[in-house]
Parts: sequence; C-alpha cells; structure tokens
Amino acid sequence: MSTETTAEATDVEATAVEATGAPETGQAPEPARSDRSRNRAPARPQATAKFVRVSARKARLVADLIRDVPVPEAQAILAFSTRAAAEPVRKVLESAMANADHNAGLDVRELHVVRATVDEGPTMRRFRPRAQGRSSRINKRTCHITIGLGLPGDEAEGRA
Repeated sequence: MSTETTAEATDVEATAVEATGAPETGQAPEPARSDRSRNRAPARPQATAKFVRVSARKARLVADLIRDVPVPEAQAILAFSTRAAAEPVRKVLESAMANADHNAGLDVRELHVVRATVDEGPTMRRFRPRAQGRSSRINKRTCHITIGLGLPGDEAEGRA
C-alpha cells in the first residue's frame, strides 16, 4: 500500500510541474510579458521633478539654454548660470544622467539633451492682508521639469 501512495505522489508532482511550466531545478518560472511591453520601443533615459517651487516661465528660460546641447556642456551652463531655476534643472539633468548610466548602460559623455520641457504645476494661493480690511491673493507657482537624453542623431522633441 505504501508503494501505491508513493507512486501517486510522484504523479501529482509531475502534473504540477507540467501545469506551471516550472523548470526541474526548483526555481519559479519567469513571468510572461504582455505583447504590449514586448513590442514597445526602448525608453529614452529621462528624469522628471514635479512640484518644483519655481514658476514655469522662469524655468523655461533655463531649459531653453540646454536644449540640443551635449551633456557636459549643459552641466557647465547650469553650473555657472546665475538664475535661481538653474539649480533644480541641474538636479534633474544629473538624475537623467544617472538613469542613462544605470538603467540603459549608456555613456553619458556621448549623450545630448534632446528633450527639456517645463510644464506648469498647481498654484498655491496665499492671501495677504491689505488696507481697509481687504486682502489680496499671492500666487506661489510650481512647475514640472522633464529632461530626456539621447544620442546626437536622435530626433529632438523640443518643448512638445
């Protein structure tokens, strides 16, 4: 009777391996990808900073300086810029460089800034007391900064 029980257990294990498709090494099977992710083009390395406390208009002036420029030159432009928006844009550029190096394995010195966009974020509204019991609104604007890197031959997207 114990021989029959052992044979049945072996059959059950064999059918379980066939059903799951797991290799005999005991490792879990690799999850199947959907067709959508398999057919997608490789993502361009980019970085985004959201809700940055700089107005979009001021940050766009800095983003225009580095668009379609090699990465080392863009770093130099941002390092010596006197505009306050240069610091958050520099941080996003450094993050995009790290993403290109770590995630895509690209040489950062060969890349160009192919996309530098600055979109408006939500506006924080504050109120200030004025004369005769009135108040006036103060808008504290925010923006979303996105920088995409690519090879010099890539098609530039601009501000899109």
